[in-house]
Amino acid sequence: MVFRPDRSPLASRYLVAAFVLCLTAILYLSLAPSDATPAANLGWDKARHALAYFVLTGLGLFAFGPRLVLLGGVVLLGAGVEAAQAAMGLGRQGDLADLAANLTGEGAALAIWLAVSQLHRRRAAPTA
Repeated sequence: MVFRPDRSPLASRYLVAAFVLCLTAILYLSLAPSDATPAANLGWDKARHALAYFVLTGLGLFAFGPRLVLLGGVVLLGAGVEAAQAAMGLGRQGDLADLAANLTGEGAALAIWLAVSQLHRRRAAPTA
């Protein structure tokens, strides 16, 4: 049994919308010219990468469940964005450390999801 929190159809739509909005924001902030993005030099770049992909993956898990297409897609998104940054000349540069931070955020979201799922299964199991 996979952990799927009970929610209304409206809440499910909001989760899907939040996932799409987060995906769009990550794509824009990652691929727009560096001078067109707000606060480009805030520091903690790797933490921001990890947080962005943690939130994206978490929203995806809540909206769609732990599907291989979702998890693989988010991994490919992180790698694709870094490859695109390396190929374009708009003040962006691809970085393997950024990709590692992306994967860290994705892995943390999945680990928390699996832990909550396991806890939910234990609570739902009948006691003898």
